[in-house]
Amino acid sequence: MKPRRTRSAKLRRRQQVQSSDGNFFEKVTAPGDGDVDRDDELYTIKNLSINGDKRQIEALYVEALYTITHKLGQGDVEESQESLYKYVRNAFQGDAALHTALMEKAKQNKPPSVLLNILLLEAKDLIAKDVNGFSDPFAMMGVVPGTRKENQPMTETAHPEKDEQEAKSPRMLHGKKDGLMHRFGGSFRRKVNKKGKPQDTCTIPAKLIKASSVQKKTLNPKWSERFQFAVEDVHRDQFHIDIWDHDDEEQSVLDAVSSLNQITGGLKGIGRYFKEVTQSARANSDDCTDDFLGCINLKLETIPPEGLEQWFTLQPRSEKSKVSGQVKLKIWLSTKEEGRAGDDDETLDVKEHIELLRQFALYEIRQTGQPVRFWDGVYPERAMLILRQHAIQGDLTDVHLAMCRWLAFHSMIHIDISFSLLYKTLQKIIDKWQPLTLDKEEEDMLTDSFSSFDSYCKRMMIEHREKFTPSKRNSGEEFSSLIKCMRALRESPFYQKYLPYKRPFHAHLESLVVKSAEDYIDRTIEYVQDPDPCKELLKLLNIVNVQCSRFLHYAAVIREVARIDYSQLTLNTFDRLLTEYLTSELMSEKKMDLKSQMRISAAQDPPNDDDLIDLMRIHMAFIELRNYRLANRVRVRDESEWYAIFNKGIKKFLEVAKDKALARVNLSCQLDMPISTSSNDMRHSSSHIDICHIIEQFTVFWERVDINDAGLKIEYTSLLVDVICEIVTVYCQKIISGLEAEGFTQELQTFIPSQLLHLLCAAINNCEQVRRSLNITEKLHMDDMSLAYERDASRLNGNHLWKSEIENRLEQCENFICSEIDRIVGLLTGRLLPQMKKHVFHLAWSPTAQLVEDSLKPLTDMLDIELSAVHKNLLHRNFLRVMSAQVSIVVKLLRECVSENVGMEPSFYHRLFEAWHVLVEFFHAGGKGLSMEALETNPDHMKLVKILSLNQTPTEQLIEKYYKDLLKQQNEVSECKYGILNVRAYYNGNAQTLVLDVIGAKQIIALDSNGLSDPFVVIEIIPKFRYPAVPVVKTKVVSKSLNPIFDETFEFHIPPNPPSTAMLHFTVMDHDYLRSNDFAGEAFLELNDVPGFGATGGSTLRQFNLILIQPVSNTKNVLDVLNSRKEDKDAVEFLRSISTVY
Repeated sequence: MKPRRTRSAKLRRRQQVQSSDGNFFEKVTAPGDGDVDRDDELYTIKNLSINGDKRQIEALYVEALYTITHKLGQGDVEESQESLYKYVRNAFQGDAALHTALMEKAKQNKPPSVLLNILLLEAKDLIAKDVNGFSDPFAMMGVVPGTRKENQPMTETAHPEKDEQEAKSPRMLHGKKDGLMHRFGGSFRRKVNKKGKPQDTCTIPAKLIKASSVQKKTLNPKWSERFQFAVEDVHRDQFHIDIWDHDDEEQSVLDAVSSLNQITGGLKGIGRYFKEVTQSARANSDDCTDDFLGCINLKLETIPPEGLEQWFTLQPRSEKSKVSGQVKLKIWLSTKEEGRAGDDDETLDVKEHIELLRQFALYEIRQTGQPVRFWDGVYPERAMLILRQHAIQGDLTDVHLAMCRWLAFHSMIHIDISFSLLYKTLQKIIDKWQPLTLDKEEEDMLTDSFSSFDSYCKRMMIEHREKFTPSKRNSGEEFSSLIKCMRALRESPFYQKYLPYKRPFHAHLESLVVKSAEDYIDRTIEYVQDPDPCKELLKLLNIVNVQCSRFLHYAAVIREVARIDYSQLTLNTFDRLLTEYLTSELMSEKKMDLKSQMRISAAQDPPNDDDLIDLMRIHMAFIELRNYRLANRVRVRDESEWYAIFNKGIKKFLEVAKDKALARVNLSCQLDMPISTSSNDMRHSSSHIDICHIIEQFTVFWERVDINDAGLKIEYTSLLVDVICEIVTVYCQKIISGLEAEGFTQELQTFIPSQLLHLLCAAINNCEQVRRSLNITEKLHMDDMSLAYERDASRLNGNHLWKSEIENRLEQCENFICSEIDRIVGLLTGRLLPQMKKHVFHLAWSPTAQLVEDSLKPLTDMLDIELSAVHKNLLHRNFLRVMSAQVSIVVKLLRECVSENVGMEPSFYHRLFEAWHVLVEFFHAGGKGLSMEALETNPDHMKLVKILSLNQTPTEQLIEKYYKDLLKQQNEVSECKYGILNVRAYYNGNAQTLVLDVIGAKQIIALDSNGLSDPFVVIEIIPKFRYPAVPVVKTKVVSKSLNPIFDETFEFHIPPNPPSTAMLHFTVMDHDYLRSNDFAGEAFLELNDVPGFGATGGSTLRQFNLILIQPVSNTKNVLDVLNSRKEDKDAVEFLRSISTVY
């Protein structure tokens, strides 16, 4: 409970600070009071009923039960009848008594007549029977009755052993052995029993036999002919079809078969008639035969509810038959109910199917408990089984089913069914419909629904801002589907035929967009009526801007579907109506018109806060609307007459805001309270949040306003920056003063109480957070101001340094905060200076045998304890400041140690050098502390490392370094300030002799009063300690010349393979007869560059043009270290040698 109470107290404190000035800043920058989204009226099917009257519902209930009772076909997914009955009862919300009564009624109704529908489409790859390589195929088909006796199976094809019995049957005695009756009967006869007793084959065992047309000379015939057969027992009967090659030119057999439907008297009559026709047709026609091409048998009970459409492979009648190819059939079952009430209505099946679809849909939506528009139109398998059965029994085609689904869903639009679902359903009926596929009554139903839906879509489009607000889930997809529905509907062939319209869809939609914008503005103006004209205008502008911010939600869809620029069209309409509104307001005869009220708000003194806030918000709303115009390429209107008022208001706002902000600073510091993430982790106090909030409010305000005069904008920007910097400076001074009042001063003791340490951490963290809030340069948009200033520079004649002045003002403020933080951190770390000095002394004079890490441990332990005490309490930047302060102290102590102990052995300084590197790793802390880059680029670090490096270096290496530095200086020189020395040299390896020719010099400096010199050159091989026996040589003196020619050769006997530091040293001197010679310059030549040494091959003289230099201060540090080694003979000798005057 304690954390919750603390959070509540902090919230009350923050509200107290903000409300102290009436929430002045928050009101100015608060989001506009845009159009409040109306409640998202999500229809859920709970207690809602749209079922119609009770009698119709019960009739539909009975029809559903009747459909299940007389289920046809065998589906992939079988459901028990009981589960289907249960689903219907749930869908109709029927109680047990009602369900039982209606179930009994459904069972009493006469069962429907079952019909088998055959669509003979085509065949392919038939066998050729004629000499021309083709056949003349036709089909004969019928329904073969199943066995009525128990356990007596049906045959699918005849077998050879049964042909003998067939031949002996009475039926065969009446005709030729090869007659049509023999061959066709072979497929349609019933199977004999196991004892060989023949069946009664005097009758044709087919309920109905029908024949197709003959397709001449083809092996791939195409028929597309439909046949229908009555079925007595769908569970036992089977369908049979034969394909024959026709050779009878007179087609007498086909004529006879086609007349079978005229025969009465049952199966026996059909059989006798067919037998007689066959005999007469075959009489005297021995050379005219119909050849068998194959057959198919199909059990009717295997036909699925949705029917079959597939290729069937033709089967032989017996093993002797030779067949090939396939035939494509579409087969489905349907029913015909007789004696139903209302049977005179031709569309009854369609209407029942629509109602079933709707009833099941309402049930499924009710089950989900979700809003209607979230239903995806998917029915469960049990519902689909019932619907498929009803479609089969009603002989509904695909176009009927698409129409029923559309009409069912269309009837639910008033309960907010999804437009996405409507679009998919609409698209399906549009795709399925073809002329003459529906009866006139059905087309009338579809026409009425399309007309109604078109009107509904128009209404939705006009009200789309309320109906499809972005806050609604899936509203973007729904709006897209609405536009697609409108387009699909109006561009469909059905609509164009039955509901013709004049304007194209593009123009129709464009007019709706304009109409929608006009109606919206009219409604909004009525909604925002207010006695105060400023408040009324502000409400109107805010609502318009909210709608403009939603353009993208609608524009992308309309652009994609209709290529209309919704944003531009709507904004043009908004703009036109707003202009009319403003014109009427400005011409108003009210006591206080709009412009007068705005002028008073900008100039009254003392200012009225609410009026000033309203004026600023109106200005920001105008700017936001202008930005929408620019973004959508709408002409920006001239609003200069308004800007004069707004500019005065902005200046007044800054003056008022400054006073209120400083008052908030005082109150915030008075009410300051700690903020901690845990009981021992206090990082801030609450006041910094208030200050950062004020600065944020200022910058948000500044980003949303605009001053049309460039000079005035620069002036106001400078004023804004001054206000912000003053707020921050005053706050930091108060925070630091409060800390000092608690005892954090120069007299700080070594031990700091934890409470005071927490106050310290909170204070410098607050200052650091506020410092970060000064990063507002980008938000001031000074680059844009610069461009505007340059355009108006000739007119302004103002201060061209305004940008740097503003940036400098921010930088000065930031530097002030940093210096205050550093000062406080310096007090924290400086109190330990005596202890740290003691530890450094211990390090310097600890025994050499003791490891450096061990010698440093007292110091690092003390530093670690100090850092650990503040690590969790400080922002990382401030923690690094503490570490940097410690680094500065340690560096200072080590440098003092070096300066107090000059001339010590190099090992003494080497120990300090190692210790410093250990400390660097300590302060780096594996990447958690100071970065290596920050440490290595620290000037104090660089100086210390340089001093320690030189002092730990042996004398010989220092001497070599001295010469290397001079050689580096020579190589890096960019101008010949002291002249050039020309020499040639090579090394004779056999004689181990270095041959040197000193040719001459050019442009050496004048050192005599006559403007000339008397130059000569001193040559030696250095370093001297490596070549102690090699003499120093001189050239002759060339009097009064700045370009002397010496032309002298010298030889030096030295061993091959010189060290890398070995060089020829040339010193150019000016000879003076009365005083000491003057130094004119020096140059160096590495021996390894001379031909004959090392990798430099050849033995010929090579010329070198050496630039003369004079030593700079870079070598002073080396000389100082060498000079400190009074007891080192090599150092003393070297210093003596370089000071020798030749």
